[in-house]
This record gives sequence, C-alpha cells and structure tokens, in this order.
Amino acid sequence: MKARIKWVENACLMAEAESGHGIVIDGAGEIGGRNLGVRPMEMILMGLGGCTAMDVLSILKKQRQNITDCVIEVSGQRREQPPKIFTDIHIHYIITGRDLKNTKVKRAVDLSAESYCSVSAMLGKSANITHDYEIVELA
Repeated sequence: MKARIKWVENACLMAEAESGHGIVIDGAGEIGGRNLGVRPMEMILMGLGGCTAMDVLSILKKQRQNITDCVIEVSGQRREQPPKIFTDIHIHYIITGRDLKNTKVKRAVDLSAESYCSVSAMLGKSANITHDYEIVELA
C-alpha cells in the first residue's frame, strides 16, 4: 500500500492513494492554510470511522440484519503538548433498520473494536478508545 503527497501551495497538499483516489489536505489560516481541505488528524478519525463502519456493516449483513442506514460519529481528544497525539477517542454508532437485534448489533460493534478494525488496533496503542451504539428502529 502506498500514498503520494504533493505540496500545492502554502499549507495545501494533494494526497493520492495507490488506488488512484485523492484528497486535498490543508491547514488553518494561522499556519498559512486556506481551509481548502481536511486536516491530517481529522483524516485519522475519518479513517477510523470508515474502517469500523465497513466491519460493522459487513458483520450485520452476514447476520442478516435489515440495515437501512449507518452513521459513525468519532470524536477525539488530543494532548496539549507536541506531539499532539490522540489520548482518548470515542466512537458512536447509529444503526438504523427494521427488526434489528440488539445482541447482534452489540456483537458487530464489539467484533470490530476487538478483532477486525486495523485502524482501531493501531490507535489503541496510544489512545483509549471507547464506543457505544444506538439502534433506530423503523416502523
């Protein structure tokens, strides 16, 4: 797996993954950025949310749960001093569907957190990661 990051101007960068997909990275005005893209640490939280979402959706589909929507909200707290790594991260899953079984949703979330999510496994080496979930039942 590879990525290429190219400086555009000031604090603006263009990142391209080996898959050919790209994203703009930019900084805040105080460091010369123009707020044209996501910050690197925001991408870490987005990567974590994306990784665990793929796990949970895959597991729930295998469990034959009738999912109609899945939203993952990820929040992180960082150290005050450099390097300003994440010290605490919380993942909140909002799973919407019909006739969803609480035990199966819990199992999917736990399996992602404990066994499958590679990003969570890496970040868990330096940050305390917690999670919870809610089920939105459609009529």
